[in-house]
Order: sequence, then structure tokens, then C-alpha cells
Amino acid sequence: MVVLAAAIQPAADTNRTRKLFGVSCSMDGWLLEAHPKLNPCGTTTAGVFLAGVCQGPKDIPDTVASAEGAASAASIPIHMGEVELEPYFAQCIEEKCAGCGMCVNLCPYSALSLVEKDGRKVMQVTEAKCKGCGTCGGFCPGGAIWMQHFATPQVVAQIDAFLLGGEQ
Repeated sequence: MVVLAAAIQPAADTNRTRKLFGVSCSMDGWLLEAHPKLNPCGTTTAGVFLAGVCQGPKDIPDTVASAEGAASAASIPIHMGEVELEPYFAQCIEEKCAGCGMCVNLCPYSALSLVEKDGRKVMQVTEAKCKGCGTCGGFCPGGAIWMQHFATPQVVAQIDAFLLGGEQ
């Protein structure tokens, strides 16, 4: 007996859809969930949920289960009338910003842009898109970007507490 399983590939417009909604994808081109065990239907974009074979090959029971999970997850913000976002996002100190745009190109969530303010370009954050990953702040040559709730003194205090074991 010989059994041939037909190959399956992501849909042709998956990359366009991924860019439109800010969803990550695997090396094979499948859309990625936020966390395979803790949030299998959610994405890193608030309010965007995945179901079915957009995540990879699935049989019918798995497809139905993921569709039920995505519908259930999507019903919560629909019922509430709003999407709750985490309060972690980048902020720009405009006086330090040189307007180089390095951060804009590095942001994995396309949350940054350059805008004209007072005759010069400065970085602007779209807070709803920013996930507070810190990539932009780590690469900013002028130190103009800081992460809300993660100021340098706070991070240094955490490192000191870890290294000193809580001793002062």
C-alpha cells in the first residue's frame, strides 16, 4: 500500500495579509500565534486572531477547535466594545532625537514613523502598534528613546537586586 499526502503551502496572499495586520510569520510563511500554548489563537497585534490552516497544516477537528477558540477570543473585545492594550511602549525625547530614522527601519511592529515638528524630523510612536520590545531604544545612537516603565534607573535597580540577592 502506498499513501501520498498532498503538500500544503500558505495562501498566495498570506504575506500581504501579514503586513496589513502586523502579524509575524514562520520561516515557511505560516502566520504565527502569540504563544503556542498560552495564546494559540491570538497574535502580537491586539484584536487580531488566527484560526485554521493559516497557521500550518491541520486536520478538520484541529481547524474547528482553533476557529472556536478564535471566535471566543474575538467575542471578548467585541462585547466590551474596546481592545485593552499593555501600557508598555517606546517614548521619544524629542530634544535628543536627530531624526535619523534608524529606529523606524528596525521596529518589528511598524510602530514608528518620522514626523516634521518645529522644522525638523523626530520619531513618533503609534502606541497601539508598539509592544515595548525595546529594539528601537537599544539602537538609537542619540539615546532619544526610552521604554515606558523601563527607565534606566529601574533596570539598574533590578540588576543590582538580582546580583546582590536583595542585600543592600
